[in-house]
Amino acid sequence: MPRSSRLPFLIALIAIAGILSSGCTLPGMTPSGGGGGVTDITVYKEGYSSLDEAMASFHRVEQEQFPDLAGMEITQVMGVRVSSEGKARTWTLGFRGLNSTKVLEYHAGDWTRLDLDLPLPDQAIRLDQVLSPDRLYATQKARIKEVLDRQGTTESDLLLAGDVYTLTVPSTSGTSVLRFDARTGAVK
Repeated sequence: MPRSSRLPFLIALIAIAGILSSGCTLPGMTPSGGGGGVTDITVYKEGYSSLDEAMASFHRVEQEQFPDLAGMEITQVMGVRVSSEGKARTWTLGFRGLNSTKVLEYHAGDWTRLDLDLPLPDQAIRLDQVLSPDRLYATQKARIKEVLDRQGTTESDLLLAGDVYTLTVPSTSGTSVLRFDARTGAVK
């Protein structure tokens, strides 16, 4: 994918992940005390998890719940609402096979398949050959904290595609983006 067309792709993926991990309301629901309005029904069982924890869980259920992933490779990893320790509320994995793609989401201890037909990168990611997100956040702690503080938040979104981590920190005043070498953690 040409460099200039990556930004709209990244923004679209982050928007989709944000929508998928956001709370929702159902018609007819009203907050206690009446009066109508929006009711947040978002439930976080355990809070944040590391990518290592998510992958350990995936390997336990992979053959039973997702046998159709055999022969497919991870080509994209996304963390949504990532804490300053590199742990996310939601991890999303993009898999590419010969003629198909699959997207799985890990949230609150459970894996689910998302019925999305997203264009995924071609390059396979070997998670054992890149820094884990928690290690990246520890390595670049000062730089990431500076951006989080400037944007007035404690969370970011993280995308791993190819050999690049792209950290996005949205806020009402604008979005900050940092890119890091996935193998070394160096700023790109």
